[in-house]
Amino acid sequence: MIEVKNLTKIYKIYDKPGDRIKEALFPKRKEDIVQEFYALRDVNFSIEKGETVGIIGKNGSGKSTLLKILTGVINQTSGEKIMDGTVSALLELGAGFNPEYSGIENIYLNGTIMGLKKEDVDKTVDDIAAFAEIGDFIERPVKNYSSGMFVRLAFAVAINSDPDILIVDEALAVGDYRFQAKCYNKFEELKEKGKTILFVSHDVDAVRRFCTRAIWLDNGKLIMDGDVCEVTSKYMEFITSNETDAEACVKGLNKKTEELLEQEKEFNEINRFGSKVGCIKNVRVSRGDKETEVFMSGDTVTVEVVADVPSDADLSNCGLAISLKDKNGMDLMVAALHDYDMRFRHHGRNIVRITFPAYLNVGEYTLTAGLEMRDTLPISYYDYIEGAAYIKIMCEREYFGVLKVPSEITLGE
Repeated sequence: MIEVKNLTKIYKIYDKPGDRIKEALFPKRKEDIVQEFYALRDVNFSIEKGETVGIIGKNGSGKSTLLKILTGVINQTSGEKIMDGTVSALLELGAGFNPEYSGIENIYLNGTIMGLKKEDVDKTVDDIAAFAEIGDFIERPVKNYSSGMFVRLAFAVAINSDPDILIVDEALAVGDYRFQAKCYNKFEELKEKGKTILFVSHDVDAVRRFCTRAIWLDNGKLIMDGDVCEVTSKYMEFITSNETDAEACVKGLNKKTEELLEQEKEFNEINRFGSKVGCIKNVRVSRGDKETEVFMSGDTVTVEVVADVPSDADLSNCGLAISLKDKNGMDLMVAALHDYDMRFRHHGRNIVRITFPAYLNVGEYTLTAGLEMRDTLPISYYDYIEGAAYIKIMCEREYFGVLKVPSEITLGE
């Protein structure tokens, strides 16, 4: 559905307005007059029909530039892009709306911009109005809308156009909580219909929730393209480290980390990173006194973490956290010393025990452990192990949902 070949976008940066004329008059002196900024550099990927792909990266990495090229808002400097099917984009909600037009008139205006025929818009206009939930305001000029009404209508127009390709740029959750739930449900509905979706977000959990594949951009370059958990995990390692070279981070060129990893063989981790990898010495999961990975739903799980707190750590900010993740990498539970206003009392060897009831449905879950510093945003890590342990939950029968929380149900006449 989407193919990108050697896509490059260069912006020219001039010190003074008159430099544009100088460049045209003296092309041989171009290097002295203009600076070239590569927003994208030789990006290549292809996306098949029905794939849901997350695009991640820091601010300025080229994500929005890529989407604008794919949707035709701007042109690439070189390279090729192929879009096979109708495209609906949620880039800047409400772009193209005429404030003097009513909501209904703007629905038809956007349909025309997307190349739809009037009879096609006729079939969807009632659904759009119902989804937006703005009542009689649908007949009034958009300039009289509140900001919430405006984004709800814009989102409803974009997501109810039945596109072959949907592109979403940080605009999935708008409005109040109930409307956000509708947006997420609509997103899942489009996935089930086999629509091809590109989802750009800084929210790693959201990307893991909705996508099976992720593309990581940094400084205009494609850094990784693959399984969503693998790519997002490596991305988390990069943004929480002091590394400035994303490519080096992916290739594992940090020799110190490699040497420390060689010494730690007891973990079958998915990913491990941090400024002092090796600080977490052991993670033990048990039921009572018995070490095990298999639990019945409702059993009490004890996690014991042995950590070597660095001598230079600020004990007021240093802590330990564990999280339990599902197969998509979503955090189902997080427990941290800081959450209970607890701190390490000394440097060196410390043992942290965390106990919780496993109110989970049948399935396999991943345990993550992190020796963290809370004085930075985002949180930085001395040692972070995704896959420090694994837990398998058994049930006498399988229930709906992820959690199996004890409930009291009464039945009356």
